[in-house]
Parts: sequence; C-alpha cells; structure tokens
Amino acid sequence: MASNNELIASRAEAVIPGGLLSPSRRLGSPIAFARADGPYLYDADGTRYTDYHCAFGANVLGHRNPAISRAIARVGESLDLVGAGVLELEVEVAELLVKAIPCADQVAFCSSGSEATYHALRLARAYTGRKQIIKFQGGYHGWHDYVAMNGQSSRQMIDAFDPMSDGILYDAARYTKILPYNDATAVEEYIRANPGEVAAVIIEPIAHNMGAVVAQNQFLRDLRRITSENGVILIFDEVITGFRHALGGYQSIVGITPDLATFGKAATSGYPIGLVAGRRDIMERVGRTGEGAVFMGGTFNGTPSSMAAVKATVQELSKPGVYDRLFDFGSYLRKQIDEIIARHGIRAQTAGFGSVWLVYFFEGEFKEYADLLRNDNELDMRFRRALITGRQIFQPLQLKRLYLSLSHDQTVLDDTLELIDATMADLARSAAA
Repeated sequence: MASNNELIASRAEAVIPGGLLSPSRRLGSPIAFARADGPYLYDADGTRYTDYHCAFGANVLGHRNPAISRAIARVGESLDLVGAGVLELEVEVAELLVKAIPCADQVAFCSSGSEATYHALRLARAYTGRKQIIKFQGGYHGWHDYVAMNGQSSRQMIDAFDPMSDGILYDAARYTKILPYNDATAVEEYIRANPGEVAAVIIEPIAHNMGAVVAQNQFLRDLRRITSENGVILIFDEVITGFRHALGGYQSIVGITPDLATFGKAATSGYPIGLVAGRRDIMERVGRTGEGAVFMGGTFNGTPSSMAAVKATVQELSKPGVYDRLFDFGSYLRKQIDEIIARHGIRAQTAGFGSVWLVYFFEGEFKEYADLLRNDNELDMRFRRALITGRQIFQPLQLKRLYLSLSHDQTVLDDTLELIDATMADLARSAAA
C-alpha cells in the first residue's frame, strides 16, 4: 500500500511540472511535508525530520516563530492588500531598515531576491547610462537573463557562456562579464580595457551559492576603490547574508559600504520579501515618473503580512545575544564535524560562516570557484543522501550550503552529529575496502 507521501507525490506529478515547484526542491525520494515547528519538519505520514534547509535559509528564527505568527495575525485584523497610497507599516519598516543597513538612505520593496537583483541592475544601468555588468563565476543572483549563468559550471565552461536555463536571451546575457571571485586585478583590468562600458559589479560578499567562499577583505576594499574610481555601481547581493549574519548585512561586519544592496530570505523569517537598499541619488529614480525614472512596480510589493514579518524579524534579531547564539552554534557544529573528519581520515573539511555550514570533500584552501572543482562529488552526494535517509533535510546537491536557525539547540545538533559520525565511519570503511 502506498504511503501518504507517495500518494501526494503522485498527484503532484499529474498537475505540477516535475511534481515540484522547482527541481532544486527534489530530495531524492517522495516526501510531502505537512507540518513545521521550530527546527523540525513533519511529513504526511507523521515522520519527523530535522531541517537544515530552512527554506533556502529564509527561516533564521525557526519554523512558525511565535513572534512572527502573532505579528501577521495582528496585521490581518486590520489590513490586507491595499496596493494604493502608503501604509504607516511600510514607513515603519523602511525606517528600521535605513537605520540598520549601512548603504541604505532609502529602500524599495518587492517580493523576492531575484526581483531585487533585477531591479538593482536596472537602476545601475539607468544611473550610469551603461550596459555591461560584472558577476563572478559560481555566483547566483536570481533567475533572470542578466545573471542566470555560470553557476556550478564544469571546468570546460568556466570561461565560456554557461546559461543555467534553456530560453535565456543571449542578447541580454551577452552584456554580463564573468570573472573569478577574489580576483580584483581581473576586475580592474577589464574595466580599464572597457572604459565607460561597465554599469555595475554585483557580488555575494560571501559566496554562499558555492557553499561558503568568503570574499577577502582586501578584495572587497579593492572593488570599492575600483568601482568608485571608474563610476561603476557596486552592488552587494545580500539575499543570503543579510539578516542571517547581521541586521545590516555582511557590509556592516566587514565595514565596506556598497552603492546598492539587495536583500530577501531571512528578512521575514519565512514570508515573501525582496528589497533594494542604497544611496538616495540612485534610489530616488524609483520614485519618479517621466525622464530618468526607473519602474519598480508590483502588486504585492509591501504586502502587509510581509511588512509585519520584517518588523517582527528585526525586533527578534535585535534582542541581546541572538547573533552570538547563531554564530556559537555554527562554530560548535563545524568544530565537531572537523574532529569527526579527522578521526575517520576522510579527505574533507567544513566551511561556513555564522549559521551557514557545509562539508567540502577536498583538502586545501579555496578562494574561488575553480578551487571547488577538487571536490569529490561522489562522496559529497553519498554523505548528503545518507543524512537525508537519516531524516536530516537539506539539498542533495554537492557544494550546497546548510543552515541553522535560532530554534536549533544543543540537543538537536548533538543528535545530528551522531548521525554524521556514523556516516563518516561508513564512508571511511567503503574507501578502505
């Protein structure tokens, strides 16, 4: 007899393309989730899983955080979608964000991180009057044609146009130049060789879309200098780093201020949001009509439920010790895993920052995507599949990052570490056989 998971998955395949809302949601076996609470997910058959996926990192507070739930319930008593005029709640949230984010003189809201990066690039092109943008190999900035290329490329495709999807319009994508991460010389040489052509440099200040490759501080300082000297807009894509590592994003940690920054995911701890923050002289173009205006419309921009979730999330993350706890648990988990790796003699290492973690299955330093091509993808996938079988949820794709939330406590982590220890032991035994 089929399980509830299998029955729901079968129904999904009939009416949803591929049976999932995105191929990146595939877990390797049919799992239909029915309930979420704190660090746990429960499937349609009542099985409990520990969640290290955290909705691609959005759930920084944990599932169904009471403060978020209360805030959304309260706003629902007086407001639903209006779509005209301005709401005091929108103003309150914008004021909180302007105070928290170093680059933010003003903020504009949308509904997803991909929308935010799309709008930021459009703003940069409008402000500079230029067409080209620079992104980095291994980075992901959303689904749109300007940037949906050269993510986890093969070695042969690193220096080639490597679109992430069929149907991408090359006439749009050809204005995007791909360069190696942490290489300021390559950026400076390209901009100087193409004077007056580059509108923006967009970068994840921690490249979490290839695990956790941290931008060297000097690299970011050089980017700030190079872009300023050449009239190029520097955009920090903080859709992952923002709110998860600090309220003000990674820019507030490293002390380097971009011209524009994009946020999403953890800003609401689980509700739809995207936003662009930046300098007033750039952002004010969104508020204009006529010549020089940049259109940034959207029926669901500033939805009251999402605004209430942002406000409550900021309030929760502003409490004393919150980020210390996230960072401490991340450090604890990585340290314990490194000890397990050493004990079993596996060629691997942990990586991460704050509450983001993963295991790379190679040894040695890494500072750009090409370094990650040393990863033993077979071992990586065996590790991930074993943990999913052991009821730990995250993406079964090599090099993909994992997350913690504030609801993950010592007991949760230690239970996972026992499974990781047993899994590494199995990998070591099979390698020796």
